[in-house]
Amino acid sequence: MDEDAKLRKLLGEFQQLTYEAVKAGTVDTLPRDDQLLARAMQEHMHLKHVHNALEFADLREGARYEIEFQGNTVNPLAHLAVHAAVKGQIEQDPEVRAAFEKMVATGISAHHAEHVLGGLLTELIWGSSQSSERTASKAKTRFDHSIQKLCRDSQFRKKMTRRFPENHSVFE
Repeated sequence: MDEDAKLRKLLGEFQQLTYEAVKAGTVDTLPRDDQLLARAMQEHMHLKHVHNALEFADLREGARYEIEFQGNTVNPLAHLAVHAAVKGQIEQDPEVRAAFEKMVATGISAHHAEHVLGGLLTELIWGSSQSSERTASKAKTRFDHSIQKLCRDSQFRKKMTRRFPENHSVFE
């Protein structure tokens, strides 16, 4: 088994343990960061591919769980991880929390607001992973600017809610 498969297997075991806490109703006994993932799981259990990815994690034994949708490959577990990361940002970063609260106050559902913030976070992570320090710095600057703009620019908020939809049809 290669190193990536070993890591996926360990991650799958962690996700399965977290899922067991969700099913047992013991999420509040988990460490704070694990609770973030558990809450994301709870919010997505109605989706077939999320449920299957978690319910059968032990059978995958490190194999990827990906879905082909409209020519793209998507991973429902990555979707949960992004939701958990955004929940953590909302708790810990006042600017991200302000952007989240502004979106919710202007009629965007909390879940959809997490999708918008998750899309921006994913772009930041992708930009930061590129080879140059300049590219990473630009990604961080773009992220910070977008977060601030979500708070003050209604047209930008509308644009971002269209760009990062609330829809989960890929996981149904």
